[in-house]
Amino acid sequence: MARLRLGYTKSRTGCLRCKQRRVKCDETKPSCKACVRHGVECSLSLSTDPNNANSPSPASSANHAGIPSPGPSPGPQSHLAPSRRSRPRSINPKPSDNPPFQPPPSITVPPGDLHGPEAEPSPHGSALTMTGSPLATTPDPFPYLAKFVTGPPEEDTADWVFDLELLHHFTTCTYPTFMIDRSRTETNRMWQIEVPKQAFVHVFLLHQILAIASYHLAYLHPQSRQAYALRASHHQNAGIRLMRVALSDISPANCHALFVSSSLLFIGSLAASSSTKPSADGPTVDDLVDVLMLVKGMGSVLDSSKELLRSGPLSELFVLHACPDQLNPALDRVVLAVGDFLVEIAETEPDAHVRATVHADAYRMVTAIREALGKSAGPEYHVVAAWPIHMSDDLIPLLRQRNQAALALLSYYCVVFHAAELQGYWFMRGWAPGVIRDISRTMAGPWKRHSAWALGWITGHAAIG
Repeated sequence: MARLRLGYTKSRTGCLRCKQRRVKCDETKPSCKACVRHGVECSLSLSTDPNNANSPSPASSANHAGIPSPGPSPGPQSHLAPSRRSRPRSINPKPSDNPPFQPPPSITVPPGDLHGPEAEPSPHGSALTMTGSPLATTPDPFPYLAKFVTGPPEEDTADWVFDLELLHHFTTCTYPTFMIDRSRTETNRMWQIEVPKQAFVHVFLLHQILAIASYHLAYLHPQSRQAYALRASHHQNAGIRLMRVALSDISPANCHALFVSSSLLFIGSLAASSSTKPSADGPTVDDLVDVLMLVKGMGSVLDSSKELLRSGPLSELFVLHACPDQLNPALDRVVLAVGDFLVEIAETEPDAHVRATVHADAYRMVTAIREALGKSAGPEYHVVAAWPIHMSDDLIPLLRQRNQAALALLSYYCVVFHAAELQGYWFMRGWAPGVIRDISRTMAGPWKRHSAWALGWITGHAAIG
């Protein structure tokens, strides 16, 4: 004999969803509390007047309430389990639980690359696995989870999930690409641990980290380059806006993060052009001058904190290890060529101001090369980053005006730039060939031989590295 529960009144006119779930409906109109709590449409809100021609049938009402109608259900999703509308069941479901992510038509996911993870994270993957599900109107198979939902549903988790993927990519794949000598464990630790720790305090640095990681993925996966470059640009722009505020008040607390941010911004400015410009055109002289101005400007601003930087948590960046016996044919040849250039400009250039400016900056380039050859395991990159900091302010307008003597000097800088690219610095890819071609198109007279020599060196060594 069945046992009766005291104080229980069976619901006769409850909503169809509660009946299907075999729970008591409070019959509150227009929507019962259970349907309101689960965020689904209640059948009590639908007219059930039998005299109303527009009244839905019980079967159609069941479908409106999220209850499957009796009989076979056509469509490819009929075998899938239902899920809740308000919150996703899983942010990153396992491949075995869900169909693989299908990117938009404009995004093609390539196979893994030797320089990156085995599978490419998609900028849109998380969003597509959580929204637009055909199961949004089916009954809740997990009602016991409802009490633990303490807030409104999260509308957009795709961005922050992808940003976590970018941070993971930076700390596992991107940071080692900044170094030639990867045996320096302290430098590895600084990029992998100390720099992210600084970024959690100074958000402008966090934006720069995410930007570089996204640019790196754009380089590793060319078929998805546009999507990754767009996300990288978003973070770089946000980082620059916050950096402008911090630079107006440099202090012992933020100078370390500002220095690393400026270093990453230099890398990002190079990577941005490599990601957006067609390889046939490449960067121009004006593009390179913009980067030179960035490096010079940031260097002069942070010069006041030089002693703090050398003794702070990121001091390893300033340590140069002596390498007295290393051979470097490219830099050695540039030193000889610039030495001849110094003699020629003193005898040939008629404008005293141009002669003095270009002569001084040519000498600074030779000094930077000699210092790097004796103290740095990656001298090419050291010269590329150091020469703009020490160059004179007067050289910038000469380059903008396409002064022949200034462009001849920049040709030798392009050779150093290309030598650094051949060492494996992915963010420098395409810069030297693009700029030297732009220089060659504007050179004439006796100065043309300098750009011709640089063009021959760069094109002749394009396959070496």
